[in-house]
Amino acid sequence: MPSQQTFIVTGAASGIGHATAVRLIERGHRVLSLDLKRPTADVAGHTSCDLADPASIDVALSGIKEPISALLNIAGVPGTVGAEKTMRVNLLGLRHLTEALWNRIADNGRIVNVASIAGNNWRKRRGPLTELLSTPDFSAGLAWWQANASGVGTDAYTFSKEAVVLYTMQLAGRGLARRIRVNDVGPGPIDTPIFPDFEQMTGRDMMQSYISMVGRVGKPDDIAEAIIVLAEGEIGWLNGQHIVVDGGLTAGFSAGWKAGRSLA
Repeated sequence: MPSQQTFIVTGAASGIGHATAVRLIERGHRVLSLDLKRPTADVAGHTSCDLADPASIDVALSGIKEPISALLNIAGVPGTVGAEKTMRVNLLGLRHLTEALWNRIADNGRIVNVASIAGNNWRKRRGPLTELLSTPDFSAGLAWWQANASGVGTDAYTFSKEAVVLYTMQLAGRGLARRIRVNDVGPGPIDTPIFPDFEQMTGRDMMQSYISMVGRVGKPDDIAEAIIVLAEGEIGWLNGQHIVVDGGLTAGFSAGWKAGRSLA
């Protein structure tokens, strides 16, 4: 097992973030939590942080001085919270936090972003995604979104996750000079506290057909397993990848799997 490392985990209070924090602690690592709520996991430190507010992010990070082995950007919101908040949390806050921490991530460190299978088709919107990611800061990114939201061709949640996928790839190139590897994980449907919101977004019947295709809904631990592998950095040549962790759902879409499976 790798020696003790220090990880910053956003969203550690629930769902995938909680499952990841617990696993990291069990493996002997130090976890520093950034979340609106205090996690129940036995983290080494917690700071309240609202990713929708860049000032809150700056205050939260002002108390973190030590070198960081890896940043795990897990926190996110469903599209049901509204388009602007979705963009603020899922992309603009994630980016603001990552840029602010960049110089505190140790050489040979890692960043793991949680995207979604909703980000799989990012190439369809490479142009507007690149424009958004070219904005210099949170406020400029928000202004771009407010001016261009109606023309991007998809909903805010999908666009935010597509942007995370492309941002991951951009960061992976920047990190080469310091051997910082950056990857993202793209979960499919996962049984977290916000799963009902995703059912509402997708439609209950459609969501159930997705689950039936792969046999069960995903669990937070299913995604945490993949995050841990990336976070600990044991795969040294893996960089800039959008790694889909969905029980095969994306493969099923491509290959025409039939619904109706059932797994324990």
